[in-house]
Amino acid sequence: MYNVQTYKEKISRFEEVCFNWELKRASIVLNKRFSSYNSSAKVLLDAGFSLYAAKIEVCRELNNGEELERQYTYRSIAEGTLSEKDFKYIWEQCMSGSGNQTSILTIDEHFYSVQTELDKGWEKSCIVFYDKNEPIGMSIPHIETGTESEGRLFYFGVMLYYRGKGIASRLHLQSLHMLKEMGATYYIGSTHTSNEKMQRIFWRNNCSLKTEIELYYKIFNEG
Repeated sequence: MYNVQTYKEKISRFEEVCFNWELKRASIVLNKRFSSYNSSAKVLLDAGFSLYAAKIEVCRELNNGEELERQYTYRSIAEGTLSEKDFKYIWEQCMSGSGNQTSILTIDEHFYSVQTELDKGWEKSCIVFYDKNEPIGMSIPHIETGTESEGRLFYFGVMLYYRGKGIASRLHLQSLHMLKEMGATYYIGSTHTSNEKMQRIFWRNNCSLKTEIELYYKIFNEG
């Protein structure tokens, strides 16, 4: 049973751990469909957390055998045909002007997150798609840590020039096929509630709304 005072104490202990570990920042996710959402959000705001983003989560089974309309060539860091430097540059380009809110992390911090969260074999997941040797988009497909069959895309994006041409939906669907090849039986995706373009890609590729979430963050160390 949810208790506001107990939740306050948990957040207080969480903050202590963050200080003791000398973390720069930390975030907490709230599910808007939970009955305790309103009171939990107030506790976080009172504790100095800020609302960073509101997102939707979608899901999709990966057991059907739909054909890809077109399959683009791609390179990965693991194959040695894509350097870490080029991957980070393309990732930055894909984030630029996208429908998501601007990240508070640098590209190096994003890249470090991939290495630590995906752990062994992360290089295979760092993929850039090409059309006639021109980079058109990137994807980071992986099996969610702690699961055997939950497929996720750590990040998915399209280069600015190639947006609005129908390419994004095809690259996203190709990424879902990659997840299936990795052993995923279902896909969980998310995007900001303000990113209508990404939401259209989800619906076009037969994803269903799973839930709505909010991300709250607090900076503990500016250094």
